[in-house]
Amino acid sequence: MQLSAAFARHVPPARLLLAGIALLLLPRSTWGWGCRGHQIVALIADKQLTAEARAGVESLIGDPGTVTDIPRSCSTTGLPPIAHVSTWADDVRNARPDTGAWHFLDIPRGATAGPATRFCPTGGCVVSAIEAQRRILANERVGARGRAEALMYVIHFIGDIHQPLHAATNRDRGGNCVPVDFFGRAARPDRHAGHGVWHPNLHQVWDTDLLERAMGTTRIATYAARLDARFASRVAEWQHGTAAEWAWETHAVADDVAYGRLPQPLPTEPGDVGRCDERGTASHWRRFHVRLGSTYQSAAAAAIDTQLARAGARLAMILNQAFSTR
Repeated sequence: MQLSAAFARHVPPARLLLAGIALLLLPRSTWGWGCRGHQIVALIADKQLTAEARAGVESLIGDPGTVTDIPRSCSTTGLPPIAHVSTWADDVRNARPDTGAWHFLDIPRGATAGPATRFCPTGGCVVSAIEAQRRILANERVGARGRAEALMYVIHFIGDIHQPLHAATNRDRGGNCVPVDFFGRAARPDRHAGHGVWHPNLHQVWDTDLLERAMGTTRIATYAARLDARFASRVAEWQHGTAAEWAWETHAVADDVAYGRLPQPLPTEPGDVGRCDERGTASHWRRFHVRLGSTYQSAAAAAIDTQLARAGARLAMILNQAFSTR
């Protein structure tokens, strides 16, 4: 774990230690797409930036250590600034708990089409957060630090809104309450997370495990380059729409693949719960004994690749628009 020099200068040692411990104890399911996924999205976008956008990004976050003054949970060695800061919005959640709801939009499984924002709580959601941070980024009257933070939020939230289980729920907190055995690794209660959470769970494997298994030992930059080349013909097709439309599109992937391709079908259950141990939720989903293996991995990996490429293309579109002088 790395600590920026700016953060270390201004935070007492005791608080610094507590912040680091808190990061280590967070359940993995809180990190949408994990380190690799967010960094891949940013690297794909980086390849599609205009010269103007690249200069604009460089002006705000060209020296990441001056704007990411909190403990970092992901390795950033050798990454360009856009990928370096792609996980900052997760790292800052302990210091800014009110931003937690900005990372997802719980559209119930089986919901009918309509305004996605009707599922957005008062404190905000990923759709409203993207639009709010885009406005800040585009406002040149806002100070450089404020625009830099808006840029870092946009980079991260565009990744989050394309993670299927950040746009869907099935009375299971976006899959967090559904224990799964993953390639023989049995689910166990998570003593750090508590509240009825088991690991692995369905949300966790979509955040990290499925992608990591698909990548194997492939480097992040290599994987991003492969996706960029593989989906190059679809970039123009994807670079349109609104955050709300992307949320519905992602929700459909969750319904069709994340839930729909499970080897043990789960019933569609409307609504949601605040915690996995609420109203017997955890024990309810444990009864299905979901076991994930190679068939599910293949279906999920194909969907994940597409979603990462979509996110990268759309992030590039947003940044190219934000820094355009035409």
